[in-house]
Amino acid sequence: MSYGGNDDRMTEPNLKPRKNEPIEPKWHDLLSNGELLQMAIRDPLTGLLNRRAFDEELRWIWKQAKDHPFSIGLLVVDIDHFKAVNDSYGHVVGDQVLKECAALAQASVRESDVVCRYYGGDELVVILPWADEAETRRVANRMIEAFRGAVLCKDTYELRATISVGGSTVVAGPGHSAETFLIQADRALYRAKQTGRNKLCFADEVPPPPAARGAGLAPAPAGFADPKRTVLVVDDDEALCRLFARMISRAGFSVLTAQTAADAVALAEQERGMIDVALVDLHIGPDNGLDLLKKLRALDESSIGIVITGQATLEDAVSSLQQGAYDFVQKPVAPAQLSATLERAAKYRRLVLENKRYQAHLEDMVREKNAALSRALDQVTDSYQFTLEAMADMLDTREKRTGAHSKRVARMAVVLARKMGASLEEIEYIGTGALLHDIGKVGIPDSILLKEGPLTPEEREIMKTHPHLGYNIIKAGPGLEPASEIVLAHQERYDGTGYPRGLKGEDICLGARIFAVVDTYDAIRSDRPYSRSRSPAEALAEIVRNSGTQFDPAVVAALQTCQADIEDVGQWPAPS
Repeated sequence: MSYGGNDDRMTEPNLKPRKNEPIEPKWHDLLSNGELLQMAIRDPLTGLLNRRAFDEELRWIWKQAKDHPFSIGLLVVDIDHFKAVNDSYGHVVGDQVLKECAALAQASVRESDVVCRYYGGDELVVILPWADEAETRRVANRMIEAFRGAVLCKDTYELRATISVGGSTVVAGPGHSAETFLIQADRALYRAKQTGRNKLCFADEVPPPPAARGAGLAPAPAGFADPKRTVLVVDDDEALCRLFARMISRAGFSVLTAQTAADAVALAEQERGMIDVALVDLHIGPDNGLDLLKKLRALDESSIGIVITGQATLEDAVSSLQQGAYDFVQKPVAPAQLSATLERAAKYRRLVLENKRYQAHLEDMVREKNAALSRALDQVTDSYQFTLEAMADMLDTREKRTGAHSKRVARMAVVLARKMGASLEEIEYIGTGALLHDIGKVGIPDSILLKEGPLTPEEREIMKTHPHLGYNIIKAGPGLEPASEIVLAHQERYDGTGYPRGLKGEDICLGARIFAVVDTYDAIRSDRPYSRSRSPAEALAEIVRNSGTQFDPAVVAALQTCQADIEDVGQWPAPS
């Protein structure tokens, strides 16, 4: 079938599309095998989780860390000089490098860690649950060493890459937010890049940015150097170097000199960010001055290059400007002309840096505003969740014999849903549905709900109305419609003998099938007026015995692989 309308012209496998008609994708095939979900959460190039999935994972892990305090590590990873790869070898090679780097990063982390391609460029982010600073540093350093020893694109260019890493750790709680946590790691990455790259810098190693002066632009973030009037002169003629140095010094600039391209690069690395203008001879011995300017820009993208030569042609001048030189000067040059050229170049660099500062300031403002909005949304979400839990507590208090049953089965359902590969959205509504499964019992009279002895047939029929009552209570709640289906179906059985609709097999929603297992597990492991608690082995054996009748065999199989985790969240006392 086609996707949209009643036109089924594309349903036959050998039927050619008509000319000028779009060939529609077979979305129904994608939906059937889960590829559409993967497309939504995975980066298509690297296969890593994308920005959306990262945000959801961080939000989920952060919430768990708040509820059950534990340390979280965060790494922001940037491939050093990746732009030069695209510029030199093309985007096809650049894409291959990204794929191999993603595989390296994934292989360097722990099984529990989450690796994402954050902005769609060359930046990766790693979430490390249950990782203190020492463990986070170990993972980061392992990743850095893996990159140092790796050869990329072995079949063609044999490239090597290094990475810069910013790290941060935190125990979620008051005074912290996931957004500021990410900002700290991002600033640490910026520090690592500004202090030499190919290294790890941790958040506690980054000095706080200075306070803003006045009501105008904020000062530069940590790592930006104040612009200095410094000129690097590169000429293989020592006498000319000295001459230019004197002329430039008299014009009020600081001067550095080099007679080879290698010495110039070494000086630029040493004085990173401190050189305003590079005055470079077009021919430096065997080296090309334009190639040197490219290397200098790779070290400092805001550097300004001026080409100078004694044998100028129009083609040389045009080529120099096309390849990124700010200006072109012919020898011999008068001191006044050279001074004016350098002044223009230094002012242009200052404007570039001011623009960067302003951009960084705007980005910080946006991040702060987003963080404030996120905190407000978190408060609303927390309040909403508190309300749901209060409703469950109210019911458990009314039906005292069940204790904290609702919260336990909710935690167990979440563990089991994750084990079965449910999406983040599914896990959330499965947990909510399990938490509120018995909410309909608020409409059952106490004489029936709290009755000590067996119920009469008439009373049992009244009790059987509680799934419908619960469904009607919560289905209209914001975001609760998927959870309401679990409430309605939580008394169904896999063999079709349950109620209220007598659903069978996978006609029962996954959340309700999961709930059936954890509900019974909790009943066996808990002390009840009519039965004493039994051991984990006995609980599992009973559920396995009813696999295929009362319970979905796939859910039972998942329980067998994660029973230890179920026990951890259940927190039942040892059987007496």
